Order: sequence, then C-alpha cells, then structure tokens
Amino acid sequence: KKYLMSIERELSKRSQNKCELCSNEENLKAYQVSPTKNGDLQDTIFACNTCITQIEDPEQTDPNHWRCLNDSMWSEQIPVQIIAWRMLNRLRKEGWPQDLLDMMYLDDDNLEWAKATGEGEDPEDKIIHR
Repeated sequence: KKYLMSIERELSKRSQNKCELCSNEENLKAYQVSPTKNGDLQDTIFACNTCITQIEDPEQTDPNHWRCLNDSMWSEQIPVQIIAWRMLNRLRKEGWPQDLLDMMYLDDDNLEWAKATGEGEDPEDKIIHR
C-alpha cells in the first residue's frame, strides 16, 4: 500500500499530475500495465478513471475518447506506448487508429509485451466457427 503511494507520487511528478493517455486531471491513479514485469514505474501509467474503465472493458470503449492517442502515443514512457498500441489495435476498424499504428514503433521486446493480452489479434481468429 505504502509502496503504491510512493509510485503514485512518482507518477504524478512524471505526468505533471495528468492522465498520461488523455491529459485529464481528475480521478487519477496508478494503473499497472499487464502482464507486469517488475511492478514498478517501468510498467505503470498514471491514468484517469475514464481511460482505465475503457481499457478494462471493451464494451465501454468510446472511440472518440481515444483520439488523445494522437499525442500520447509519442510519450517517452514505454507503458504509455504499450497501452496506446493496444487501444489503437482494439479500435483499428475505425480507420484513423490504423494510420497512427502505421507510424508507431515498438522494439521487439515491447511489441511482445504489447501483444501479450491478445489485443490486436483479429477477433475472427479467436472465434471458433461452427
């Protein structure tokens, strides 16, 4: 618990107290990007409730909210890039996310991390056709 508080303090400094995805300044908390490697700043982002809810529940994903990735995908913070990649992949049928994905660069390790949750695989590949 105490450890999370110190992480939140660090994240708040790193993000200038804004959501690292959409720059919202309210309801911010540390969000661990799964699968976590070290459980430290390297795999945690500072995100608002709106972003976290949508990351965790695809049903609630509002594509327009994620236009913020236009900016945040260029973050220096790897975990922010990972979430940006996952959300752009989830939304790529909208058209514009695919353009952003085409510009994004993740090295092999980070790409592997980004793909670890299965985001970005075609849902068709997951559905078993009868």
